[in-house]
Formats: sequence, C-alpha cells, structure tokens
Amino acid sequence: MPIITRGAHRAISVAAAVLAVLGPLAAPAAADPTASDVKKRLKTATHQLEVVVEQYNDLRLEVKRGRAEADRLRDRIAPLEATAAARSAEVGTLAAAAYRTGRAANVIGLLHSGSPQALGDGLAMLEALGTQRGRAIEALTSANRDVAAAQESLNALAEREKVHGAKLLAKKRHIEGEIARLDALRFDLGIPDDMPVLVDPPPLPPGAASAAVRFAYAQLGKPYQWGGSGPGGYDCSGLTAAAWRAAGVSLPHNARAQYGAVNRVSRGNLRPGDLVFYYGNIQHVGLYVGAGRIIHAPQHGERIRFDRVDYQPVHGYGRPRR
Repeated sequence: MPIITRGAHRAISVAAAVLAVLGPLAAPAAADPTASDVKKRLKTATHQLEVVVEQYNDLRLEVKRGRAEADRLRDRIAPLEATAAARSAEVGTLAAAAYRTGRAANVIGLLHSGSPQALGDGLAMLEALGTQRGRAIEALTSANRDVAAAQESLNALAEREKVHGAKLLAKKRHIEGEIARLDALRFDLGIPDDMPVLVDPPPLPPGAASAAVRFAYAQLGKPYQWGGSGPGGYDCSGLTAAAWRAAGVSLPHNARAQYGAVNRVSRGNLRPGDLVFYYGNIQHVGLYVGAGRIIHAPQHGERIRFDRVDYQPVHGYGRPRR
C-alpha cells in the first residue's frame, strides 16, 4: 500500500477545496485553478457584494427622502387645517342661528333691515361667509388628501424598505458565504493579503479639500465595513461622505447620489479631495489624493488603501460643492 505523506495529504485537501468552491472541472484533463484564478473569482464576488451594498444605501436614502417630504407636507398643512377649522366654526355659528330662527326669518329680517344699503350689506355678508366656508372646506379637503397621499407613499416606502432590505440582506449573506470559502482557499494557497501603505499626507493648501484628504489618510488600514460610516470601518461612499463631512460638506451615503451632488471635473483638472466614480452604473467611489492615486474602501475583506485612479473603469470625476 502506498504511503501518503502529510504534505501530500494537504495538497489533496486543497485540491478538494478548489473543487468544492469552484465546481466540477469541464474536462478531466483541465488544470487545477491557479492562485490567480482564485483571486479573480474572489474579486468578482466582492464586487457583486459592493453592488448590493450601494443598492441598499440607495434604498435607505429613498426612504429617508420620503419621510422628510411627508414631514414637510404635514408642516405646510397644519396652518391650512387651523384656518379651515376657524372658518368652519364661524359658518357653523351662523348656520346654528339660522336653524334656530328659521331661514324665512333671516330673509324677512334682512328685508326689514331699514334700508337698501343694510339689505345689500347683509346679503353680501352671507355670500362672503358662504364663499369663505366653501373655500375653507375645499382647502381642508385638499390638505387632507395630500396628507393621506403622503402617508400612503410613506407606508409604501417603508414596505419597500422591508421587502427589499430582506432580499438584499439575503443576497449579502450568500455572497459573504462565498467570499468566506474563497478567503479560506486563498489562505491555503498562500496568496498574501494586500495591505495599505501607511504614509503621511502631502503638504496641501489650507481649506476644505485639504481637510478631506487628511481625514482619508487617517483612515488607511481600517476595514471595509458594509454600510459603514465610521469610525471603525467604512464602505466606499461612507468613507468619502465622512471625509467631506470632516471638511464641513454634507454628501449622501451612496455613490450614485454623490455623483449627482458634485460638480463635474475633467481628468486633467483633478485636484486632491475630488471624487472619482467607477463603473457604468456608479457602484464605487474613491477620494483623489494627488499623484494619480486615490484612497478608498475597496470591498469586503479588504482595508482602506491607496490605488491608481484607473485601477477600475472610471465613470467620471466630481468636486464637492462648498
């Protein structure tokens, strides 16, 4: 019987792990996946996760905007409701008096009011009160309709957040499970982790952009954290939002929304502090720090680090509005 050494046994275990993660080979003669193949698969899986994260961030922003809009609508409607209620009470008092004395008595009273001028004034007052009451009721009805519509939209947004959030979290757990298996395989194959280079920020003129760059340098080496906005970890848009928040500028926690909130700049006009957006659907963002480099939170399992501006396909460049 042949003897299997410990090293050979480990090699067999690694090969089995490869097959378990990457599936059966297309043909018996195909070579085992290389470290490069595994790393490429890992990169694809982590990018898929980042897309999910930014979708979830976008959904949270949408719900937040819906709630803010409903609050603004309620604030606007409150005075209308108060005015309508006051007019309704005034007309109600007149209606109660008419009921007690009878409509004919009111008309007779106006006819015997003593002069055509007094009669005209009385009729005008009744007409004005009727018009005011009608307008007040119409305004109140419209206000209540707006409130109901806003509440319905708010409820729909909340339900969408619940349903989509559950789907996104399920997808996130699935991808993280795949990443965990690939991480274990990468460890077995001896693929080293990419670690950031910790250096001091370059000299920059004082201002908001300088503050944002200094903040980003201080986060180097911290872990990518799903939905993170600091201080322990960040996702890509969480990092850029936090960097510019340190400079006194508010940005939404979503890469696509940040792209809509900045002024466009060209590659040739990039300055430290500008934002670089990636992929056709804008699912990633980094902070330009000069010398053709960005600082960004790459993806799950990695740490905040430097990269070349063109490390992935660039969608565009933007400068936050101060």
